[in-house]
Amino acid sequence: MMKGNWLIRALAASLLFFAAQAQALLLTPAGTTCTSNINSNFNETQVEAWVLSCFGRTLDLSLLYKADVSDDGPPSESGPYAGSYQTTFSNTASDPSNALIDYISGLAIVCPECFLVVKDGNQTPAQYLFDIGSWNGTDDLSLSGFWPDQGAISNVAIWGAPARQVSAPGTMALFGLALAGLGFVLRRKAT
Repeated sequence: MMKGNWLIRALAASLLFFAAQAQALLLTPAGTTCTSNINSNFNETQVEAWVLSCFGRTLDLSLLYKADVSDDGPPSESGPYAGSYQTTFSNTASDPSNALIDYISGLAIVCPECFLVVKDGNQTPAQYLFDIGSWNGTDDLSLSGFWPDQGAISNVAIWGAPARQVSAPGTMALFGLALAGLGFVLRRKAT
C-alpha cells in the first residue's frame, strides 16, 4: 500500500511541476526604453547595432521567428522556429494592439541573448525592442497596449543567438517519468 501511494505522489508532483511551467511573459510599451522611429524592418546588422546602443552588448544575432499581421487570414510566420510558435493578434483583426506568441510544439527557442521587436512603422515610436533573454522559450509572450489609439502592430520578430535547442515539454516529461520510475525501483529494492 505504501508503494502505490509513493508512486501516486511522485506522479502528482511531476504533473504539478509541469503545470507550474505554463506561464506568460507580459510585455507592454512601458516595459522598455529602447525604441526606434525608423519605420522599415531591421536587418541583422541594424538589430545588432540597436542592441549595442540600448544594452551595450555586441552580439551576432539572427532572425529566429517572425509573424506578420495579415488582413485576410492567419498571420504569415517565418524563420527557423516558425513551426514551433503561433502568434495571435487581437483587439481588431487589421489594427491589433495586442498579440500572443504561443509555443505549440517542436524545438523551442532557448537563448541567453534573445530580443523581441514589436513594429508598427507608421507611428512614433515605430518599433519597440525588448530583452527577453530570461524567457524559457515555452512560456507565452503576451503583448499588450501597443499603439491602442492610433496605428497597430504590423509584425513581431524574435532575434537571438540560441545557446541550444530543446524539444520541450516532451523531453522534460520523459525525464520526469524516468526519475519517478528510478525512484520506484530504488524504493522497491530497499524493502
